[in-house]
Amino acid sequence: MLEVRNLSRSFNSKIAVDQVSFSLKPGKITGLLGPNGAGKTTTMRLITGYLEPSSGNIFYQGRDIQEDLQAIQRRLGYLPESAPLYYDMLVSEYLEFMAEIRDVPESNRQTQIQKMIEVCELSTHLNFPIAQLSKGFKQRVALAGTLIHNPEIIILDEPTSGLDPNQISHIRNLIKNLAKDKILILSTHILQEVEDVCDEVIIIHKGKIVANSSVENLHSGFQVLIETNAEESEVKKIFQNEIFLSVELDKDSKPKEGFFSYIISLSEDKPEEVFRVLAKSNFVVREMKIFRKSLESIFEELTRG
Repeated sequence: MLEVRNLSRSFNSKIAVDQVSFSLKPGKITGLLGPNGAGKTTTMRLITGYLEPSSGNIFYQGRDIQEDLQAIQRRLGYLPESAPLYYDMLVSEYLEFMAEIRDVPESNRQTQIQKMIEVCELSTHLNFPIAQLSKGFKQRVALAGTLIHNPEIIILDEPTSGLDPNQISHIRNLIKNLAKDKILILSTHILQEVEDVCDEVIIIHKGKIVANSSVENLHSGFQVLIETNAEESEVKKIFQNEIFLSVELDKDSKPKEGFFSYIISLSEDKPEEVFRVLAKSNFVVREMKIFRKSLESIFEELTRG
């Protein structure tokens, strides 16, 4: 397990990361979300040991990483947003170089290089200078270099940024396959990517964690969406039982031919109660369905106050 406890980092008078705590387990992909400047990249750099914390600790397998930072870094793969590549090298030369500096044993080096070639689908471009590759292939090469020593902890900062849809799909599938027995942190601005790839999500805002949950639980809450011809005051009047917490006009929908959409929040998972109340009313109801907030709306609520 990787455990972060009360981690803080300041730059002069600016607090970039403020008392952050969370834990990560192998086999789970954790999405790290937040607006620009929220502290995501600083948090990742602290975990890698690239930056030292102003206060707090990071533990891996129960041991503070600062006690033997190099030992932890040997077990870690970090791909920053701007992939660090040597453009004058051939792809094959770069993989050889990364395997050597990552201390991949000579007896296993060629096997591991070949594995990365297959995993990242680089066989057609091994003799190309990296400078001549498309952005998608450059990202694949950088990812191969990040993974070549079979790290236990993988940290990826915007790995699909600027890629075309086919390249994004390939990288996402690759990430899913990587996480089977690894601790994997994925920072991204693409919220759909979190929905598609991640098991857990941590949202950071102004250096603080504002959400730390499974993706599924982040959507939790018992809500039903109805579309009816009744005015808001009439709808609120009939939903006054204690099981109904609130009635809100759905701001994301527009009135259609005299019909309005409302979100009914309940204290229990009993959507049939909404149906029961509507059946006794004289409202014309066009639609009734379980309502889940989009990750976009949750993100906006948490990071815009």
